[in-house]
Amino acid sequence: MKNSIEIRKATGLALLVVLAALLSGCGGGKAETKTVESDVRPAETIRVRPIIVSTWLGNPSRTFYGSGPWPSQPLEVLWSVKTGAMAGPLHKDAWGGSAWPGQPSTNGERVYFGSADGYVYCLNTRDGSVVWKFKASDSLKATPTIVGDKIIANGLDHYIYCLRAEDGSLVWKYKTGFEVDGSVAAIDGRLYFGGEDHFFYCLNLEDGSLVYKTEKLGSMEGSCTVIDGRIYVGTEQGDLYSLNMANGATIWKARIGADSDSTPAVVGGLVYTAAEDGNVTAYKQETGERVWTFKTGAGIWSSPVVKDGRVYIGSSDQNMYCLTADKGQLVWRYKTHAAVWGTAPVVDGRVVFGDKSGWFYVLSAEDGKLIQELKLGDNINATPAIMQGRIYIGTSNTLNALGAEGSE
Repeated sequence: MKNSIEIRKATGLALLVVLAALLSGCGGGKAETKTVESDVRPAETIRVRPIIVSTWLGNPSRTFYGSGPWPSQPLEVLWSVKTGAMAGPLHKDAWGGSAWPGQPSTNGERVYFGSADGYVYCLNTRDGSVVWKFKASDSLKATPTIVGDKIIANGLDHYIYCLRAEDGSLVWKYKTGFEVDGSVAAIDGRLYFGGEDHFFYCLNLEDGSLVYKTEKLGSMEGSCTVIDGRIYVGTEQGDLYSLNMANGATIWKARIGADSDSTPAVVGGLVYTAAEDGNVTAYKQETGERVWTFKTGAGIWSSPVVKDGRVYIGSSDQNMYCLTADKGQLVWRYKTHAAVWGTAPVVDGRVVFGDKSGWFYVLSAEDGKLIQELKLGDNINATPAIMQGRIYIGTSNTLNALGAEGSE
Protein backbone atom coordinates (compact mmCIF):
# COMPACT_ATOMS: atom_id res chain seq x y z
CA MET A 1 0.00 0.00 0.00
CA LYS A 2 1.34 3.43 -0.92
CA ASN A 3 1.40 5.88 1.95
CA SER A 4 1.40 8.85 -0.39
CA ILE A 5 0.63 9.58 -4.01
CA GLU A 6 2.86 11.83 -6.07
CA ILE A 7 1.15 13.90 -8.69
CA ARG A 8 3.20 16.05 -11.07
CA LYS A 9 1.71 18.66 -13.39
CA ALA A 10 3.69 20.66 -15.93
CA THR A 11 1.13 23.46 -16.39
CA GLY A 12 -0.30 26.12 -14.10
CA LEU A 13 -4.04 25.73 -13.37
CA ALA A 14 -5.07 22.10 -13.65
CA LEU A 15 -7.51 19.50 -12.47
CA LEU A 16 -5.81 16.97 -10.23
CA VAL A 17 -7.18 13.53 -9.63
CA VAL A 18 -6.10 12.55 -6.14
CA LEU A 19 -6.23 8.93 -5.11
CA ALA A 20 -6.95 8.87 -1.39
CA ALA A 21 -6.12 5.21 -0.98
CA LEU A 22 -8.06 3.79 1.93
CA LEU A 23 -7.17 0.15 1.54
CA SER A 24 -8.89 -2.70 3.34
CA GLY A 25 -6.11 -5.18 2.70
CA CYS A 26 -2.34 -5.26 2.43
CA GLY A 27 -1.23 -4.23 -1.07
CA GLY A 28 -4.74 -4.24 -2.50
CA GLY A 29 -8.19 -2.74 -2.33
CA LYS A 30 -10.20 -0.02 -3.99
CA ALA A 31 -9.48 3.68 -3.80
CA GLU A 32 -11.80 6.64 -3.68
CA THR A 33 -11.21 9.34 -6.29
CA LYS A 34 -11.51 13.04 -5.74
CA THR A 35 -11.20 15.83 -8.30
CA VAL A 36 -9.46 18.92 -7.00
CA GLU A 37 -8.87 22.20 -8.80
CA SER A 38 -5.51 23.65 -7.87
CA ASP A 39 -2.95 26.16 -9.07
CA VAL A 40 0.22 24.08 -9.39
CA ARG A 41 3.60 25.34 -10.54
CA PRO A 42 5.55 23.38 -13.16
CA ALA A 43 7.24 20.25 -11.79
CA GLU A 44 5.76 20.84 -8.33
CA THR A 45 5.15 17.69 -6.30
CA ILE A 46 2.07 17.26 -4.11
CA ARG A 47 1.97 14.56 -1.47
CA VAL A 48 -1.49 13.46 -0.42
CA ARG A 49 -1.67 11.15 2.56
CA PRO A 50 -4.59 8.77 2.87
CA ILE A 51 -7.07 9.26 5.68
CA ILE A 52 -6.51 6.49 8.23
CA VAL A 53 -7.93 5.48 11.60
CA SER A 54 -4.83 6.68 13.40
CA THR A 55 -6.15 7.00 16.96
CA TRP A 56 -9.36 6.87 19.04
CA LEU A 57 -12.17 8.03 16.73
CA GLY A 58 -9.73 8.72 13.93
CA ASN A 59 -7.99 11.96 14.85
CA PRO A 60 -7.23 14.25 17.82
CA SER A 61 -10.54 16.08 17.35
CA ARG A 62 -12.28 12.64 17.54
CA THR A 63 -14.38 13.36 14.46
CA PHE A 64 -13.35 10.69 11.93
CA TYR A 65 -15.66 7.72 12.39
CA GLY A 66 -14.45 5.65 9.42
CA SER A 67 -15.02 5.26 5.71
CA GLY A 68 -17.05 3.28 3.18
CA PRO A 69 -18.13 2.19 0.73
CA TRP A 70 -20.25 -0.30 2.61
CA PRO A 71 -20.31 -3.87 1.25
CA SER A 72 -23.46 -4.65 -0.74
CA GLN A 73 -23.56 -8.16 0.77
CA PRO A 74 -24.20 -8.97 4.47
CA LEU A 75 -21.20 -8.75 6.78
CA GLU A 76 -19.40 -11.90 7.85
CA VAL A 77 -16.27 -12.73 9.83
CA LEU A 78 -13.35 -12.70 7.37
CA TRP A 79 -10.78 -13.67 10.00
CA SER A 80 -10.45 -13.83 13.76
CA VAL A 81 -7.32 -13.76 15.94
CA LYS A 82 -7.45 -15.12 19.48
CA THR A 83 -5.84 -13.13 22.29
CA GLY A 84 -4.90 -14.25 25.79
CA ALA A 85 -5.51 -13.05 29.34
CA MET A 86 -3.40 -11.97 32.29
CA ALA A 87 -3.70 -10.93 35.93
CA GLY A 88 -1.86 -7.89 37.19
CA PRO A 89 -0.97 -5.86 40.27
CA LEU A 90 -4.31 -4.04 40.12
CA HIS A 91 -6.50 -6.99 39.12
CA LYS A 92 -6.08 -10.47 40.59
CA ASP A 93 -8.51 -11.94 38.08
CA ALA A 94 -7.15 -12.48 34.58
CA TRP A 95 -8.37 -9.94 32.05
CA GLY A 96 -8.47 -10.59 28.32
CA GLY A 97 -9.35 -9.03 25.01
CA SER A 98 -10.28 -5.46 24.15
CA ALA A 99 -11.56 -3.09 26.85
CA TRP A 100 -14.18 -0.34 26.58
CA PRO A 101 -11.73 2.52 25.75
CA GLY A 102 -10.14 0.38 23.02
CA GLN A 103 -10.58 0.77 19.29
CA PRO A 104 -8.15 -0.72 16.78
CA SER A 105 -6.13 1.75 14.72
CA THR A 106 -5.32 0.92 11.12
CA ASN A 107 -3.50 2.32 8.10
CA GLY A 108 -5.06 -0.14 5.66
CA GLU A 109 -2.08 -2.53 5.58
CA ARG A 110 -1.88 -3.22 9.28
CA VAL A 111 -4.19 -3.06 12.27
CA TYR A 112 -2.86 -2.21 15.75
CA PHE A 113 -4.59 -2.80 19.08
CA GLY A 114 -3.81 -3.15 22.77
CA SER A 115 -5.12 -6.17 24.65
CA ALA A 116 -5.80 -6.91 28.31
CA ASP A 117 -3.33 -9.81 27.95
CA GLY A 118 -0.59 -7.16 28.09
CA TYR A 119 0.38 -7.11 24.41
CA VAL A 120 0.27 -4.53 21.66
CA TYR A 121 -0.59 -6.48 18.50
CA CYS A 122 0.20 -5.63 14.90
CA LEU A 123 -1.73 -7.74 12.38
CA ASN A 124 -1.80 -8.00 8.62
CA THR A 125 -5.22 -6.72 7.53
CA ARG A 126 -5.46 -9.19 4.67
CA ASP A 127 -5.47 -12.39 6.71
CA GLY A 128 -5.00 -11.45 10.39
CA SER A 129 -1.52 -12.92 10.60
CA VAL A 130 0.58 -11.51 13.46
CA VAL A 131 3.31 -9.19 12.19
CA TRP A 132 4.67 -8.43 15.67
CA LYS A 133 3.71 -8.28 19.36
CA PHE A 134 5.08 -6.01 22.10
CA LYS A 135 4.79 -7.10 25.74
CA ALA A 136 3.97 -4.55 28.42
CA SER A 137 3.98 -5.37 32.14
CA ASP A 138 0.19 -5.14 32.63
CA SER A 139 -3.06 -5.00 30.69
CA LEU A 140 -3.50 -2.52 27.85
CA LYS A 141 -6.84 -0.83 27.17
CA ALA A 142 -6.33 2.21 24.98
CA THR A 143 -6.32 2.66 21.22
CA PRO A 144 -2.72 2.78 19.92
CA THR A 145 -1.93 6.02 18.09
CA ILE A 146 -0.19 5.85 14.70
CA VAL A 147 2.25 8.75 14.22
CA GLY A 148 4.20 8.32 10.99
CA ASP A 149 6.55 5.38 11.53
CA LYS A 150 5.79 5.16 15.26
CA ILE A 151 3.06 3.66 17.45
CA ILE A 152 2.14 5.19 20.83
CA ALA A 153 0.60 2.67 23.26
CA ASN A 154 -0.34 2.74 26.95
CA GLY A 155 -2.32 1.02 29.66
CA LEU A 156 -2.40 -0.15 33.26
CA ASP A 157 1.34 -0.34 33.87
CA HIS A 158 1.61 3.49 34.02
CA TYR A 159 3.83 3.75 30.92
CA ILE A 160 3.53 5.55 27.61
CA TYR A 161 5.38 3.43 25.03
CA CYS A 162 6.77 4.68 21.73
CA LEU A 163 7.30 1.73 19.37
CA ARG A 164 8.56 1.40 15.82
CA ALA A 165 5.58 0.64 13.62
CA GLU A 166 7.62 -1.64 11.41
CA ASP A 167 8.75 -4.18 14.00
CA GLY A 168 7.35 -3.14 17.40
CA SER A 169 10.75 -2.40 18.92
CA LEU A 170 10.88 0.11 21.77
CA VAL A 171 12.01 3.65 20.97
CA TRP A 172 11.35 5.16 24.41
CA LYS A 173 8.96 4.92 27.36
CA TYR A 174 7.69 7.48 29.87
CA LYS A 175 6.36 6.59 33.30
CA THR A 176 3.35 8.40 34.75
CA GLY A 177 1.95 8.08 38.26
CA PHE A 178 -0.82 5.60 37.49
CA GLU A 179 -2.87 4.02 34.68
CA VAL A 180 -3.35 5.71 31.31
CA ASP A 181 -6.54 4.42 29.68
CA GLY A 182 -7.13 7.12 27.07
CA SER A 183 -5.73 7.27 23.55
CA VAL A 184 -2.87 9.75 23.11
CA ALA A 185 -3.47 12.75 20.82
CA ALA A 186 -0.44 13.41 18.57
CA ILE A 187 -0.13 16.91 17.10
CA ASP A 188 2.91 18.63 15.57
CA GLY A 189 5.51 16.49 17.32
CA ARG A 190 3.81 16.53 20.71
CA LEU A 191 1.69 13.99 22.60
CA TYR A 192 -1.28 14.97 24.80
CA PHE A 193 -3.04 12.74 27.32
CA GLY A 194 -4.60 12.61 30.77
CA GLY A 195 -3.91 9.93 33.38
CA GLU A 196 -5.55 8.35 36.37
CA ASP A 197 -2.84 10.00 38.49
CA HIS A 198 -4.98 13.18 38.07
CA PHE A 199 -2.45 14.99 35.84
CA PHE A 200 -2.67 16.01 32.19
CA TYR A 201 0.58 15.63 30.23
CA CYS A 202 2.31 16.92 27.12
CA LEU A 203 5.40 15.04 25.88
CA ASN A 204 7.81 15.41 22.99
CA LEU A 205 7.24 12.70 20.39
CA GLU A 206 10.91 12.46 19.49
CA ASP A 207 12.29 11.39 22.85
CA GLY A 208 9.39 11.26 25.33
CA SER A 209 10.66 14.22 27.32
CA LEU A 210 8.14 16.20 29.37
CA VAL A 211 6.91 19.50 27.91
CA TYR A 212 4.41 20.21 30.67
CA LYS A 213 2.35 18.56 33.38
CA THR A 214 -0.70 20.34 34.78
CA GLU A 215 -1.84 20.74 38.32
CA LYS A 216 -4.08 17.92 39.54
CA LEU A 217 -7.39 17.95 37.66
CA GLY A 218 -8.87 14.58 38.61
CA SER A 219 -8.55 11.01 37.37
CA MET A 220 -8.98 10.87 33.57
CA GLU A 221 -10.04 7.55 31.99
CA GLY A 222 -11.41 8.73 28.66
CA SER A 223 -9.37 10.23 25.85
CA CYS A 224 -8.94 13.97 25.41
CA THR A 225 -10.33 15.89 22.45
CA VAL A 226 -8.17 18.60 20.86
CA ILE A 227 -9.63 21.30 18.63
CA ASP A 228 -8.89 24.99 17.91
CA GLY A 229 -5.98 25.11 20.37
CA ARG A 230 -8.05 23.76 23.25
CA ILE A 231 -8.17 20.39 24.99
CA TYR A 232 -11.41 18.94 26.39
CA VAL A 233 -11.36 16.12 28.92
CA GLY A 234 -13.61 14.69 31.63
CA THR A 235 -12.74 13.21 35.03
CA GLU A 236 -13.91 10.45 37.35
CA GLN A 237 -14.62 13.20 39.89
CA GLY A 238 -17.36 14.51 37.60
CA ASP A 239 -15.73 17.59 36.04
CA LEU A 240 -15.31 18.67 32.43
CA TYR A 241 -12.25 20.78 31.56
CA SER A 242 -11.30 23.06 28.73
CA LEU A 243 -7.50 23.47 28.73
CA ASN A 244 -5.07 25.66 26.84
CA MET A 245 -3.21 23.33 24.48
CA ALA A 246 -0.02 25.42 24.68
CA ASN A 247 0.55 25.14 28.43
CA GLY A 248 -2.27 23.07 29.97
CA ALA A 249 -3.80 26.00 31.83
CA THR A 250 -7.50 25.68 32.69
CA ILE A 251 -9.74 27.89 30.53
CA TRP A 252 -12.98 26.72 32.14
CA LYS A 253 -14.28 23.93 34.32
CA ALA A 254 -17.87 22.64 34.26
CA ARG A 255 -19.63 20.21 36.52
CA ILE A 256 -20.76 16.92 34.96
CA GLY A 257 -22.00 15.63 38.28
CA ALA A 258 -20.83 12.02 38.18
CA ASP A 259 -17.88 9.83 37.17
CA SER A 260 -17.31 10.38 33.44
CA ASP A 261 -15.41 7.84 31.34
CA SER A 262 -16.49 9.39 28.04
CA THR A 263 -14.33 11.20 25.53
CA PRO A 264 -15.98 14.58 24.85
CA ALA A 265 -17.34 15.27 21.37
CA VAL A 266 -16.88 18.88 20.22
CA VAL A 267 -19.13 19.81 17.30
CA GLY A 268 -20.93 22.97 16.23
CA GLY A 269 -19.97 25.06 19.25
CA LEU A 270 -21.08 22.46 21.79
CA VAL A 271 -19.20 19.91 23.93
CA TYR A 272 -21.02 16.61 24.51
CA THR A 273 -20.19 14.06 27.19
CA ALA A 274 -21.82 11.39 29.36
CA ALA A 275 -21.42 9.85 32.80
CA GLU A 276 -22.03 6.81 34.98
CA ASP A 277 -25.26 8.36 36.30
CA GLY A 278 -26.77 7.77 32.85
CA ASN A 279 -26.83 11.41 31.78
CA VAL A 280 -25.79 12.76 28.38
CA THR A 281 -25.05 16.49 28.56
CA ALA A 282 -24.15 19.30 26.15
CA TYR A 283 -22.18 22.42 27.12
CA LYS A 284 -21.23 25.63 25.31
CA GLN A 285 -17.74 25.23 23.86
CA GLU A 286 -16.62 28.73 24.74
CA THR A 287 -17.86 28.98 28.32
CA GLY A 288 -18.77 25.53 29.62
CA GLU A 289 -22.35 26.60 30.29
CA ARG A 290 -24.77 23.66 30.37
CA VAL A 291 -27.19 23.61 27.41
CA TRP A 292 -29.18 20.40 27.87
CA THR A 293 -29.19 17.02 29.64
CA PHE A 294 -30.83 13.75 28.59
CA LYS A 295 -31.15 10.94 31.13
CA THR A 296 -30.95 7.28 30.12
CA GLY A 297 -31.95 4.40 32.35
CA ALA A 298 -28.49 3.33 33.59
CA GLY A 299 -24.79 4.22 33.60
CA ILE A 300 -22.86 5.20 30.48
CA TRP A 301 -19.28 4.15 29.73
CA SER A 302 -19.34 4.89 26.01
CA SER A 303 -18.63 8.20 24.28
CA PRO A 304 -21.03 10.34 22.25
CA VAL A 305 -20.75 10.36 18.46
CA VAL A 306 -22.17 13.48 16.79
CA LYS A 307 -23.07 13.27 13.12
CA ASP A 308 -25.40 15.34 10.93
CA GLY A 309 -27.14 17.07 13.81
CA ARG A 310 -27.64 13.97 15.90
CA VAL A 311 -25.97 12.37 18.92
CA TYR A 312 -25.55 8.59 19.07
CA ILE A 313 -24.68 6.86 22.35
CA GLY A 314 -25.22 3.50 24.03
CA SER A 315 -26.16 2.90 27.66
CA SER A 316 -26.01 0.11 30.21
CA ASP A 317 -29.81 0.12 30.11
CA GLN A 318 -29.50 -2.00 26.91
CA ASN A 319 -30.39 0.78 24.49
CA MET A 320 -28.67 2.67 21.70
CA TYR A 321 -29.96 6.24 21.68
CA CYS A 322 -30.23 8.84 18.95
CA LEU A 323 -30.80 12.41 20.15
CA THR A 324 -31.04 15.79 18.48
CA ALA A 325 -27.70 17.58 18.85
CA ASP A 326 -29.17 21.02 19.52
CA LYS A 327 -31.75 20.15 22.20
CA GLY A 328 -31.06 16.58 23.31
CA GLN A 329 -34.49 15.32 22.34
CA LEU A 330 -35.03 11.64 21.66
CA VAL A 331 -35.21 10.72 17.96
CA TRP A 332 -35.16 6.94 18.38
CA ARG A 333 -33.76 4.20 20.55
CA TYR A 334 -32.99 0.57 19.81
CA LYS A 335 -33.20 -2.22 22.42
CA THR A 336 -30.10 -4.44 22.47
CA HIS A 337 -29.47 -7.87 24.01
CA ALA A 338 -27.24 -6.44 26.76
CA ALA A 339 -25.53 -3.32 28.09
CA VAL A 340 -23.62 -1.21 25.57
CA TRP A 341 -20.20 -0.02 26.72
CA GLY A 342 -18.54 0.50 23.36
CA THR A 343 -18.87 3.67 21.30
CA ALA A 344 -20.86 3.61 18.03
CA PRO A 345 -19.21 5.11 14.92
CA VAL A 346 -21.60 6.29 12.20
CA VAL A 347 -20.47 5.56 8.62
CA ASP A 348 -22.51 5.68 5.41
CA GLY A 349 -25.75 6.12 7.35
CA ARG A 350 -25.08 3.11 9.58
CA VAL A 351 -24.56 3.00 13.36
CA VAL A 352 -22.05 0.26 14.23
CA PHE A 353 -21.43 -1.15 17.74
CA GLY A 354 -21.43 -4.22 20.01
CA ASP A 355 -22.89 -5.16 23.39
CA LYS A 356 -21.74 -7.02 26.50
CA SER A 357 -23.36 -10.29 25.43
CA GLY A 358 -21.19 -10.42 22.31
CA TRP A 359 -23.73 -9.23 19.73
CA PHE A 360 -22.59 -6.88 16.98
CA TYR A 361 -25.13 -4.49 15.41
CA VAL A 362 -25.56 -2.40 12.29
CA LEU A 363 -28.50 0.01 12.54
CA SER A 364 -29.92 2.66 10.24
CA ALA A 365 -28.75 6.06 11.48
CA GLU A 366 -31.96 7.59 10.17
CA ASP A 367 -34.55 5.57 12.05
CA GLY A 368 -32.70 3.03 14.21
CA LYS A 369 -33.98 0.00 12.34
CA LEU A 370 -31.82 -3.12 12.44
CA ILE A 371 -29.83 -3.79 9.25
CA GLN A 372 -27.82 -6.73 10.56
CA GLU A 373 -26.62 -8.37 13.77
CA LEU A 374 -23.91 -10.98 14.35
CA LYS A 375 -22.93 -12.98 17.44
CA LEU A 376 -19.16 -12.58 17.74
CA GLY A 377 -18.29 -13.69 21.28
CA ASP A 378 -19.14 -13.45 24.95
CA ASN A 379 -18.53 -9.74 25.45
CA ILE A 380 -17.90 -6.71 23.23
CA ASN A 381 -16.74 -3.75 25.27
CA ALA A 382 -14.62 -2.17 22.56
CA THR A 383 -15.37 0.19 19.69
CA PRO A 384 -15.16 -0.88 16.03
CA ALA A 385 -12.73 0.71 13.57
CA ILE A 386 -14.14 1.04 10.06
CA MET A 387 -11.98 1.56 6.98
CA GLN A 388 -13.44 1.37 3.47
CA GLY A 389 -16.22 -0.87 4.67
CA ARG A 390 -13.93 -3.31 6.50
CA ILE A 391 -14.68 -3.44 10.24
CA TYR A 392 -12.20 -4.40 12.96
CA ILE A 393 -13.72 -5.14 16.36
CA GLY A 394 -12.37 -6.72 19.55
CA THR A 395 -14.21 -9.03 21.95
CA SER A 396 -13.17 -10.43 25.33
CA ASN A 397 -10.74 -12.85 23.61
CA THR A 398 -10.54 -12.09 19.88
CA LEU A 399 -9.88 -9.40 17.28
CA ASN A 400 -12.18 -9.83 14.29
CA ALA A 401 -12.28 -8.47 10.76
CA LEU A 402 -15.77 -8.19 9.29
CA GLY A 403 -16.65 -7.61 5.66
CA ALA A 404 -18.09 -9.33 2.64
CA GLU A 405 -16.10 -11.97 0.78
CA GLY A 406 -14.92 -10.72 -2.59
CA SER A 407 -15.72 -7.10 -1.76
CA GLU A 408 -12.11 -5.91 -1.74
